[in-house]
Amino acid sequence: MVGKLKIIGIVAGFILLPHNSLAQRSGFLDHLRIGFGAGANSAQIMVLESYNIYEDLAGNTYGNHYSGMLQNIGNQYFIQAEWYSKNLILSLKPGTYTYRFSKINEIIFSNETVEQVTPYLLRYLSVPLEVRYNLDLKRFRPYAGLTAAYSHLLGSNDASNQTFIRPKITAGAVAGTYIDLRYIILDLNLGYHAGLHNITSKPNRFETGSGSTFAQDDILLNNLQVSLSLLFSLQKQKYFSNVECFY
Repeated sequence: MVGKLKIIGIVAGFILLPHNSLAQRSGFLDHLRIGFGAGANSAQIMVLESYNIYEDLAGNTYGNHYSGMLQNIGNQYFIQAEWYSKNLILSLKPGTYTYRFSKINEIIFSNETVEQVTPYLLRYLSVPLEVRYNLDLKRFRPYAGLTAAYSHLLGSNDASNQTFIRPKITAGAVAGTYIDLRYIILDLNLGYHAGLHNITSKPNRFETGSGSTFAQDDILLNNLQVSLSLLFSLQKQKYFSNVECFY
């Protein structure tokens, strides 16, 4: 009798084990969302140390500055994967992030001042990770959190191709809201990302690119990003936000 009970127990265990494993996987999928998004960014250039190759007869360097944020409009396209548990959300957004800005050198002659404008375009493959805390307000779920990203330079225009260090690490803060549309979820996201290290290469500072002579400063590339994502749940939603009544 005892032997039969052991056999029944072993058989029951083999039967229940796949169901438990499936339940665990199903529970994980219930908390997983996948989608895609796009948006625009505005680069803010922070000068750490300025270098200039232009000097007048007295040895004074001419002025230079960078274009403002409203002129530095780039874009980003990414895939978004999220895992959420109650109020905590982990969001991964790998994709291509493109930044644009210009450096303006002022060269003063005897009777006029000439501005030499050097445009920059930097395209990175970035993998941002965002940690969010959100509140469930039925259709709207506002959130705030922190973000960090590792990026690798894919390409740039000729004038800066050899100047910029290829890896780039950033950190910052994000805020936004989810908009629950029952079958899909919209994610409206606003974030500010700050460069954590110098993105220029000192040995290649002078006379880089396609023959144009210029000097690259030590700078940080910070940016403000706005994006909109479309998310899908891998499992059918068991409820629509909070409990609602339909007539």
